[in-house]
Order: sequence, then structure tokens, then C-alpha cells
Amino acid sequence: MAYPSIKASSKGGKDFELVPPGIHLAICQSVVHLGIQPSNNAKFPDKDQVYLRFEIPGVKVKWEKKGEVHEGSAMISTFFTLSLNEKSNLRPFLVGWRGKEFTPAEEDGFEVASIIGKVCQLSVIHEKGSDGKVRAKIQGAFGLIQEQKDRLRADPTLGQVTSPDGLIVYTPEAHDPVVWDKLPEWLQKKIDGRVKTAAGPDYVNQSQKQPDYDDDIPF
Repeated sequence: MAYPSIKASSKGGKDFELVPPGIHLAICQSVVHLGIQPSNNAKFPDKDQVYLRFEIPGVKVKWEKKGEVHEGSAMISTFFTLSLNEKSNLRPFLVGWRGKEFTPAEEDGFEVASIIGKVCQLSVIHEKGSDGKVRAKIQGAFGLIQEQKDRLRADPTLGQVTSPDGLIVYTPEAHDPVVWDKLPEWLQKKIDGRVKTAAGPDYVNQSQKQPDYDDDIPF
């Protein structure tokens, strides 16, 4: 299946079950480009953002939708500025996952969509916000240990998402109405509220590669 390209260059609500703190095996289920998001502070510039969502097979949760109770793997997500600048948060996150730094060529345009469907270890912590609510937060990502790689080679289904939406990659630069309908309404609103520009990066479709657990570098 072809996915759109997403490149990076050099409030209150319903309470959900929290992902427990610790290290969890996780699969990248969503990579969503939000476009340039307006800053809520005049002192800070608008920022191009990307939303990453991970499925955690080892943690099962229940939720209710349209009056029906469902059970499945827990999800956890985070936002990053779409940048590989030395001071960015996305860069050390990906470096920790890859286990190696970026080359100059990669810095010129790393394909963020290449992490979709890839497996990693996520470090999760619990953090209390200014509103007093405790939330699960992704602290970092790491590559798999050899034992985990061996398990995935023996049973590739362990590294596949079970979400009924499957794998999601979206960018407004290559709008796909089918994928758009899979996004939660609150995320659609953020994308609709992006700063519109007359011209943007040239995004092109790229074919997804199947996970290769013989490769120590996942992307």
C-alpha cells in the first residue's frame, strides 16, 4: 500500500485507563502530519507538527463506543515539531529508536512515514499536569533487544497492529478522504486549524516496506 510522504528536515475530558509506567513493546500505528500549527503565545513561532500514535499489545484496555464495550490493545500518542534540528525533540527520539545518528543526507529530508508499522520499546512515565490530572507520557524510544527480535521473526503477528483502523499515515498535503475519516474529530479540527500557506513541501507517495527484523536498524 502506498503512503503519503511526511519528511522532517535539519484540556479536560473523559478519563481513560493509563498505560502503566515502564518499558513496553510498541508498534507505530499512526503518523499524522498536522501542518503548521499556530502558536498560542506571540513570543513563540508557529510550528510544523506531526502526531505519532503507538499500539501497545501487552496492555489490554476496555472502552465504550456507541453504547458497546470494546476491548483491545492500549494506545499512547505524542506530538513533535517536524524537525531534525539538534535542539528538536523528534531527533533524539528517533536516534534512540534507531540506535544511530542521522547522516547529513538524512537530515536534508528524513522520511518520517518510514516508522509506520515498525516495532520499538517505549519508555512511559506518569506525569501530573497543571490541571492536576495524571497522564501517561512517552519519554523515549529504544530499539529491540535480540530476544524480542527472535520472537518477532518466529511469529511476525506479534509485530502487527490489531486496531480496526489498521496503519494510518496522513498529511494535508496529500489529502486522502478515506484516511481522513479514520482520524478522531479533535485531530481533524487541529489539522483544519493549521496555518495555510501558498506553497509547501513537495510530498510524494511512497510504497510501504514490510518490517524486516533481520535489519538491526528499523528505518
